[in-house]
Amino acid sequence: MITLTIAIFLLGIIIVGLLNRYPKAAGVIAFFVSLIPFFALLSWSSVMNISLPSYLHFLNFETSWQYNLGPGTLILQITPLGWFFLLLLSSLFPMVILFSISFFRSNAGGFYAAMLLTMLGSFGILLAQDMLTFYIFWEIMSWSILALVIRGGDRKAIVSYLSFGALSAMLILFGFMLLYFKTGTYVFAEMHLDASNLVLAAISLIVSGFAVKGALMPMHVWAPHVYSKSEEPFVAFLSGGLSKLGYFGIMLFMYGVVGFSLLSSWGTFRGVPLFGYTLAVVGAFTAFAGTVLAVMQDDLRKLLAYSSIGQLGYITIGLGIGTPLAITGALFQALNHTFFKAVLFLAAGAVYYRTGKYKISELGGLGYKMPFTFLATLFSIFALAAIPITSGFAAKWLLYEAAIEKKFLFVTPIMLIAGVGAFLYAYKILYGVFLGEPRYDVKEAPLSQLVPMWILVLPLIIFLIFPGWFVDLTAPILQGYGMTAIPHTPFMINTSLAKYNTLAVIFGFIGTLLFAFILYKSKPQERVEHLDNYLAGEPPELYNYNIAMHASSKYYEPFDEVFYPYFKKGAERMWEIILAAGEVFGSGARKIYTGIVGDYSIYILLFFLIMVGWWLLW
Repeated sequence: MITLTIAIFLLGIIIVGLLNRYPKAAGVIAFFVSLIPFFALLSWSSVMNISLPSYLHFLNFETSWQYNLGPGTLILQITPLGWFFLLLLSSLFPMVILFSISFFRSNAGGFYAAMLLTMLGSFGILLAQDMLTFYIFWEIMSWSILALVIRGGDRKAIVSYLSFGALSAMLILFGFMLLYFKTGTYVFAEMHLDASNLVLAAISLIVSGFAVKGALMPMHVWAPHVYSKSEEPFVAFLSGGLSKLGYFGIMLFMYGVVGFSLLSSWGTFRGVPLFGYTLAVVGAFTAFAGTVLAVMQDDLRKLLAYSSIGQLGYITIGLGIGTPLAITGALFQALNHTFFKAVLFLAAGAVYYRTGKYKISELGGLGYKMPFTFLATLFSIFALAAIPITSGFAAKWLLYEAAIEKKFLFVTPIMLIAGVGAFLYAYKILYGVFLGEPRYDVKEAPLSQLVPMWILVLPLIIFLIFPGWFVDLTAPILQGYGMTAIPHTPFMINTSLAKYNTLAVIFGFIGTLLFAFILYKSKPQERVEHLDNYLAGEPPELYNYNIAMHASSKYYEPFDEVFYPYFKKGAERMWEIILAAGEVFGSGARKIYTGIVGDYSIYILLFFLIMVGWWLLW
């Protein structure tokens, strides 16, 4: 059935490609094809110790597949880690396709084919059990993403993705070559690694390559351009789903191929491998800087792009710490980010669909006209900002606990500051886009856009109520790495420092709101006009009645004045210096290639003399 799944995807790609002139029909076919990985996921539920309901016993996907390619054997097999990340992508992908059907009024040509090819590549990556298979599907995924970026038509986005995509691919490829040189095998299970510097270099290259795809700073600079200049349904899948493949790769090689004990042999800090601690520090800086940059943005898509970079930093922190508590928190954050970030990008798409605007300073008051879009956005922002009544709070609570448990005095405060900063840009979205003075007389988003958004909100509600169910999902992954799951019940998670009881949190939060409401109602209230409230009692005639109730574009101006000088040049300046150095080197190298046969003869002779001299000295 793995072969059949790949065949169905390839057939679907061909069919939707031929239906370019009929985007609705292509979208419907792509939607049904997109469901196949989810059915495979259900069939493989036993890998996660989940019993398949009796009415689904007809699903019987094989769990492994091999094909001899000559240089090596291609091996696909489902594992607990692959199952978990496939759960994220296969849950998100059909909803993005469904949203796209109404989003594209026209010009959907090639979109569905490229999206299906992207999912096919992701499917292969998550099942790959050898470096050759992994790299083939990684390239399929990467080039199909490039095709979708090209659809956006922005040159800077195309060039930045192509450049950093090539960098990511080369780093991973060089790392794979070193591992093959060391072990003589492509297959993960057959690799027997030691604590040599060659292995350390290989893992460093591989993790760096995945960090590019995961938009870790300073290799994040492609993401704001791509996220803000590409089509919204694709960006929702890119940010919510495909960004997780980088973290899947980091976790696979750090804890699956290398292992905690071997990582520790290169040095430790407070019982954590120094390699992992470095990664955690990079993640903390990414979370902080991404948050600060998000607050400064007026473009809704760029705000969400930097927000995504910051939120992904938390996953890096958990994988860097590497304890069962930290890995559980990292995976929990990965799940939450998949759904709340996808909802936010889809909501931005719905706003653009109705208004044609992305600038926050040009929006406002849409919550009155698009209430269901607003509520989906509100709940997703609650999860992003880790409000206690969301699963986002539980995930970050686990990460805070893990950092405090290991006494990471640098990482923990940075995480907390970044968490507070998330409230700032979250409020900017809510007030600037949905509250304040109404500016547009528009309709609610189409039902085919609302349904996917609200379906994606459901996991945030389910794991809010039952965080222990999520811990059950992570248990087989941790067991595969020789770790044990953290103690838990369906409603409670226990750690060495405290207990997280979701019922106590929910009822405590609701009780606080009820108390505030009763207090509010206990005294007579005088209703005032919203303009009077906005001006704090000042008469509107002082402003000649020319008042725009929209302050989001200038709301954080003091904040910008403090932080902007430190971020003015940013990481792009570093890459510009590298680019300039590369151009100088390239210009010098081009002078060597004169096109004169005599010059090339001299080069060959010099190379021969150098090789002979090296051989004699050796």
